[in-house]
Amino acid sequence: MSTLSPEIEALFEEQSQREEARPPLRAIVVEAVATAALVLAVLAMLTLFPGGGTASPAVLAALVVVYALAASVRFDVGLGYTSPVQLVAIPMWFAVPPAYLPVLVAAGLVTQKLGELALRRGRSHAAGVAMAVPDAWHAVGPALVLGAAGAADPTFADWPIYAAALLAQIVVDAAVSTARGWAELGAPDLHLKVMGWVWLVDVALAPIGLLTAVAMATAPIALLSILPLLGLLAVFARERDERIRQALQLSGAYRGTAILLGDVLEADDAYTGGEHTQGVVEMGLEVGRELGLDPAALRDLEFGSLLHDIGKLRVSNEIINKPGKLTDAEWEIIRRHPIHGEEMLARVGGALEKVGEIVRAHHERVDGGGYPDGLQGDEIPMESRIICVCDSFSAMTTTRSYRPAMSREEAFAELRRCAGEQFDERVVEALIRVVERRPEAQVPHLRLAAG
Repeated sequence: MSTLSPEIEALFEEQSQREEARPPLRAIVVEAVATAALVLAVLAMLTLFPGGGTASPAVLAALVVVYALAASVRFDVGLGYTSPVQLVAIPMWFAVPPAYLPVLVAAGLVTQKLGELALRRGRSHAAGVAMAVPDAWHAVGPALVLGAAGAADPTFADWPIYAAALLAQIVVDAAVSTARGWAELGAPDLHLKVMGWVWLVDVALAPIGLLTAVAMATAPIALLSILPLLGLLAVFARERDERIRQALQLSGAYRGTAILLGDVLEADDAYTGGEHTQGVVEMGLEVGRELGLDPAALRDLEFGSLLHDIGKLRVSNEIINKPGKLTDAEWEIIRRHPIHGEEMLARVGGALEKVGEIVRAHHERVDGGGYPDGLQGDEIPMESRIICVCDSFSAMTTTRSYRPAMSREEAFAELRRCAGEQFDERVVEALIRVVERRPEAQVPHLRLAAG
């Protein structure tokens, strides 16, 4: 099983926290205002469109229950999730006068929340039930179109009207979601970025909903034909949730393994695995952000920085800490530590196998004169190039047994002198910008050297 990207992990974490947490007072106030506005919208539509078909109480109750069941089936789409409620929403269009459509949808949403509250046995919150009502705002769009068009019983000949109603649903949903996001967060809800996929699912399910509505005009029991499809989607959603849960656990295991290996390295050598490594991690991530690396690359950079010297566990401390000049044989042993690091991480596998490739290349030079493979330029992973510069900056600005630490300015001059040969020029300049923006006391290597 593969791990999730950091973006998706963050979305699932945020979603879980928002579902488990009790909503803040500001959110409750905003939702109360949205509910009041929805009530006013329903009252206004009652004066504009008083007529329309009304199904029997049994059919209305069935629609509410099936809508609640559909709302409880959540499946992933894009970076978000949705529910197949459109299968039931369209039959609802013709079950009540248009003005009452938002009321019927709200009843379905509240029923779903009440069921969730009962099943979770207190893990949910009662406020969430009331806050489900304004989620019915999207039904105002179809209600306005159907009321204005005077649409009655469903017929395929009126498909342009239904297409306009579906478009109105999307427009109203987008507008209200944006307004609620601004009111609650001071900015649009981040999930609006993935709403396009949700609306695409609604459009895809709409024809099935319309077929159900047409069938229900003569045989209301046709509503039950939706249940097998809902059951199938629920099975797929449950299996997908389980795979996501396992992937999140696996990602946590990889991070824990990386930290454990870092602790082992620190226990073996305080400089290599302690202050030096932590400084490279901290500086490397800042440089990576400065260069615009995406979240997945930043995660690999973090692990690579943490473990770039892990191969030195196979090198004796007598060689690593030797105060004098290394012999050719000792130097050859040192030069193999990137290979050892890759081999060790390859044995872990998964996400750390990719990190092993970064570790292997962290002593390569952009001019091709590095080791162990003589890679050059863009053949060297960007994460490795960043680690190389940060590693060298750390070494230059940290006092060792055989030489004093360089000043920040001296280290800058050395990095620039070697840029284009040993170091990537873009990485060098990014590191210098990052360091210059911070006081010396907040630069990890300089802080450690001073201490």
